[in-house]
Amino acid sequence: MSASSEDAYWNAFYAGKHPDIETPSTFAQHVLARLSPGSSLFELGCGNGRDALYFADRGLQVTACDRSKVAIAALAARPELGRFLHRPTFLAADFADLDTAYVGGPLDAVYSRFTLHAVPVEVQHTALGWARRALRPGGQLLIEVRSVLGSLYGKGEPAGDRDAFIHDGHYRRFLRMDELQADLVARGFSIADASESAGVAVYKDDDPVVIRLAAVAG
Repeated sequence: MSASSEDAYWNAFYAGKHPDIETPSTFAQHVLARLSPGSSLFELGCGNGRDALYFADRGLQVTACDRSKVAIAALAARPELGRFLHRPTFLAADFADLDTAYVGGPLDAVYSRFTLHAVPVEVQHTALGWARRALRPGGQLLIEVRSVLGSLYGKGEPAGDRDAFIHDGHYRRFLRMDELQADLVARGFSIADASESAGVAVYKDDDPVVIRLAAVAG
């Protein structure tokens, strides 16, 4: 699937109704205890903003990006943004453009939920490299991503990269726990917490096996 086709898919998706926008993901709730009020957090691929708004409501300084201009325009126009202690910032940006899109200071956290498996492996490497440069020493990289152990693995048509498929109209690339951890360690992160299981990211009839990982920048 081409980048333009994927953009069209997500723009159409976020142009629809999303009644769960006020409900944060279970992963956002899971990692909140790791984050102090006032901390700076950058979200990679915020979608409809459910987690970005949740973190902002808890006093974090949030910057969030998404490649869908439709999603970002809708978020930037939300009337309640001014009520937060720190007004969140939303950027229409691809992961490959983060060095120019983000002009703030060192970050306390970079948060990525269900986004790394939506991009080719070279874009993942670009995003992780940016995260390492953007995080302050001791800053946290917080990731939730689909695992190769999930039931959707292998469904659809192969899509170039190993472990990547096009199914239900869009691209998914499933990750391997050992390889992700080794990549992060090689970049100068230490692994603070890691798990791989089903039952924690259930959506309708989909109960994926997901990798949850917290890594600390050295």
